[in-house]
Amino acid sequence: MTTVITVIPGWTVQDIAAMLKDKGVFKDTDAFLALCKSGEGVSGYYFVEDALKTAHVADRKYLLEGYLAPNTYEIYTNATPAEILKKLLDQTDAVLTPEWQERASEIGLTVDQVLTLASLIEKEAKTPDFARVSAVFHNRLSEGMKLGSDVTIHYITGERRMALRDSDLAVQSPYNTYLYAGLPLGPICNPSSAAIQAALYPDETFIAEKYRYFCSKDPNTGELAFSKTLEEHNAAVAIYAPLWKKFDEERGIQ
Repeated sequence: MTTVITVIPGWTVQDIAAMLKDKGVFKDTDAFLALCKSGEGVSGYYFVEDALKTAHVADRKYLLEGYLAPNTYEIYTNATPAEILKKLLDQTDAVLTPEWQERASEIGLTVDQVLTLASLIEKEAKTPDFARVSAVFHNRLSEGMKLGSDVTIHYITGERRMALRDSDLAVQSPYNTYLYAGLPLGPICNPSSAAIQAALYPDETFIAEKYRYFCSKDPNTGELAFSKTLEEHNAAVAIYAPLWKKFDEERGIQ
């Protein structure tokens, strides 16, 4: 017997595991999550092998985070965790075309770094803003600025809090882009092809005009406000921060 599963762009490894359990493919998610953590049995993929060679790889929440391509799949209902992972990784292998690999090398990024950046873009923006958000991150990286991405905090805490507290910003984790410069330790979700495209091809106008900041205008719509200077950004935050707090309160987050 077979069943159809859909991996949604932006889902984490844990989201995928929960979906498979809900579908009745697994009774529990332990074995699946353990393989996602270690990569055991699926290290034959070049991108998994490359990820295994990165610094502090043992500190990653899940080695395969970012590598499980969003798509719709038909699987056997008695499929093992390794069989399902290989199906998803085969799709990732197809998505990462030679052209994209060449482009990554051209802009000085590894495939792992591209997927990490794409995962931030996926979580920070709606598709129409992907390239602009990418440009902001590229500009900050090129200038040695911390990325200061809220979604990396969400990945650590497991809570999507729009109005972050000081304690959230100070949480000790290699994924915390408020504390540590550069990209986080690894991807924070499994990004769409559109987000990968944006990571590789940021908005050229936003790059040239040195946009360095963005914030949420409306958490309900995902609309973003972009700024070039810290002064402009702080002014935007002052306007929109009350909406973030209201959004949190309406969802029971204090």
